[in-house]
Order: sequence, then C-alpha cells, then structure tokens
Amino acid sequence: MWVKCTVGSGWLLVTLSLAIASHKPSFITKNCYSWDSLSQAIDTLYVKAAQLKETVPEDSIKNVRLLKKNTKELFLTNCRFQEQLLSFFMDDVFGQLQFQAFNETDFVEDFHCFRQKLSRCITCASSAREMKSITRMKRTFYGIGNKGIYKAIGELDILLSWIKKFLESIPEIKKPSIEI
Repeated sequence: MWVKCTVGSGWLLVTLSLAIASHKPSFITKNCYSWDSLSQAIDTLYVKAAQLKETVPEDSIKNVRLLKKNTKELFLTNCRFQEQLLSFFMDDVFGQLQFQAFNETDFVEDFHCFRQKLSRCITCASSAREMKSITRMKRTFYGIGNKGIYKAIGELDILLSWIKKFLESIPEIKKPSIEI
C-alpha cells in the first residue's frame, strides 16, 4: 500500500510539473492596442527618426555599437530588458538631447506615447535591478561623452526594427488578415 501511494504521488507530481511547465501565462493584456495601431506608430517613428537624425551630427564612432546583435534576442524575449532599453532611450538619450527643433520634441513625444501603448499591452514584473546588458550599454554610452547621444540616435532604426519584429512575433495581437 505504501509503495502504491508513493508511486501514485510521484506520477501526480510529474503530471502537475509537466502541466505547469507547458502552461505559459499570457503577457498580453486585454487592453492592448491593435496590431495596426502599434505597427502604424512604429512606421511613423521610422520617418520621424530619420528627420531627427538629420538634426544631430553624424555618428563618427564606427567601432562602437550600443545595440549589439547579441542583445537583439534578449530584446525579443525578455520584457524586463525591453522596458529597461526603452527607459534608457527616454531617460538617458532623449533626456540629454538639447532640443533645437520641433521635430526633435515631436519624435520624443511620439516615442513616449508608443512606449505607453506598448506598456498597456505587455505586462512584465518590474525589477529595480538593472540587467547587465543595460549596464554595459550605459557604460559605453556615457564613456563616449556627448557623442553617445549621436551614437544612440544613429541606432534608432535598429531599435525600431527590433520593436517591429517583436510585434510581429506576438500571436495574441490580432494582425490584419490578407484577403486575396
């Protein structure tokens, strides 16, 4: 009897752990914006980022990158990293940008608005602890002085392409169906 109970309990634990492991809680909230709305916002940001790039000096540091290829996967899969990276751009990059033209403030406002829309869609357990990748990025950003701003703005198209790819990977956001 004791053996049957132990074996039965073991099977129950195995079954429960498999059920828990296979269940992935959705991180998309019900109040999420439509895929069209988010995609259109990114497209607008692409255009405005190109206009913003024209207002700042060209990035002259070619051997340093803030948004490295190995952090792309982290961005696509880790909501904490996404939040910290978007915060880095809002606080550190745009916070140091001296606004000289309306296009700059217009882009920053649109970026902030998009970030808020995205945060309504993605629920993520926040953490006060900064991820190592963000810490290294900030170290590089501040290490190259004022040119860090130009470097970050020069890499906006990379960030926006990551966001677009992330949005395309979310099955919960309804994408428009293509009719033939």
